[in-house]
Amino acid sequence: MHGLLYDIGIAVIASTVIGFITHKLKQPIILGYLVTGAIIGPQIGLGLVTDAESIEIISEIGLILLLFIIGLEMNPQKLLSSGRQLIVTGIGQFVLCVLLGVAFFSLFNYGFQGGNLEGLYLALLCALSSTAIVVKILYDKFESDTLHGRITLGILIIQDVWAILLLAMQPNLANPYLPAIVVAIIKTIVLVVAGLLFSRYVLKYIFESIVNAPEMVVLMSIGWCSFVAFSAGYLGLSKEMGALVAGIAISSYPYSIHVTAKTLPLRDFFLTLFFISLGMKMVVPTQDIIIMASVLVGFIFLSRFATVYPLLSVTGGGRRTSFITSLNLAQISEFSLVIAALGIGYGHVREELVALLIYAMAFSSIISSYAIKYNHQVYTFYERVIRGIGLRSAQEKDDAAEGHGGHPIVILGFHRAARALVNRIKEHNPSMLQKVLVIDFNTEILREVNAEGMTGIFGDISSYDTLQHTHVGSASMIISTLPDLLLKGTSNKQIVKLCRMLSPSAVIIATADTTAQAEELRSAGATEIIFPYEMVGEYILHQIEKTCG
Repeated sequence: MHGLLYDIGIAVIASTVIGFITHKLKQPIILGYLVTGAIIGPQIGLGLVTDAESIEIISEIGLILLLFIIGLEMNPQKLLSSGRQLIVTGIGQFVLCVLLGVAFFSLFNYGFQGGNLEGLYLALLCALSSTAIVVKILYDKFESDTLHGRITLGILIIQDVWAILLLAMQPNLANPYLPAIVVAIIKTIVLVVAGLLFSRYVLKYIFESIVNAPEMVVLMSIGWCSFVAFSAGYLGLSKEMGALVAGIAISSYPYSIHVTAKTLPLRDFFLTLFFISLGMKMVVPTQDIIIMASVLVGFIFLSRFATVYPLLSVTGGGRRTSFITSLNLAQISEFSLVIAALGIGYGHVREELVALLIYAMAFSSIISSYAIKYNHQVYTFYERVIRGIGLRSAQEKDDAAEGHGGHPIVILGFHRAARALVNRIKEHNPSMLQKVLVIDFNTEILREVNAEGMTGIFGDISSYDTLQHTHVGSASMIISTLPDLLLKGTSNKQIVKLCRMLSPSAVIIATADTTAQAEELRSAGATEIIFPYEMVGEYILHQIEKTCG
């Protein structure tokens, strides 16, 4: 039995075993996936999977879902608030990296004209960073909504635009053809405008009609993603770019967090296959490939700090943000491999160059996994070195902005007790409402919540992914006012367990109907218990005593 299902099955089984070993050894999981691909692949492994093309089809779906989720979690207002930094750094980084690459790779006698454009390809491709690697690790660390996370994602998006322009120019790279570039830009603008207009005037009302069926919300979102991605491909643009536009178009809807939480497992599965397929392409390395791949990785690392760091610094990014963003972007993009592979067909480069880029990407992926995982520790060490040589720095203004953007008070489900609490807050301390986050499935309630000055998010309060992506873990107090009778498919006990895992130090207040249930909630991690009926009884007794003496 050979075919797509067989290849996927082998890849999943092998990645499970090697991924488990990698996890136990406390190594980056991406390293495990690359090793898996090398072991089961046809080049240097056991040849268990010979049709790598079928895996690449699935991995492309992973990249499409990844870009869709980036768009969903992208807050256009926050990105625009960093507009000058993003424009200057996103454009300047690519241009300066290419210029540095041209100067650097000319020292190694790579070609820049005629039928040999390997030097130009290396200069262009080493200026692009990996969206798949960076976004996955930032999301795993819950740093996508930090200041450096938003700037990193913004630069990656601008790099994706550069990659699209490269794909448009590539057939005529030896003799650049300006009309092709203009056409690609016009098509991109048409896709973005059409997607946003359709979302605002048509899709919005479709979502409102199915809001009471959360499963349909997710299905409709994935269908919308597929439609825009297909449209982008039909226009000759990148399908990944189409998925990004689809996500941005509905990112302002209150359902975006819910859709993100539900599609993350699907995205992670397909991305696993993407990194496995990358490992399958690895050939038996020669000494020259290892040495040159190491040189490429060194150049990429140094070029990011020579471009991103100063550009962010001069635009007011601050030392911490400039350093961590530069570190986050120090790897080769998956787009680079696609462009290089197409370059073989155009006769611009040799197959050896693609093999070199694969190893350089594998090396940079491993190093970047560690660098992003420990980026704050690396920055702390950097600060000590800077201070050690006499370059003292004051406390930077962006340090305080490096938090996760969470709310100190989170209300899970806006029931009667929650509404009564909000009314009391309005009476005694209205400014506190800005610190309150409400998670609920009812869009009418969420409109009311937002109108009161609080933040309302559409989501499943029993979903671990939803609670993670709404930064419940950074809350000081978590309140669940819904009784078990109104909870479907879950209970206060399960919700308390999830919240306690996410936030070991938060005060968790839950609702119970009986003393036995209260004990279960306390054992699950609840700090305080609400007894609605006992509170009603106490209030009535107080009124009786007040009236009858």
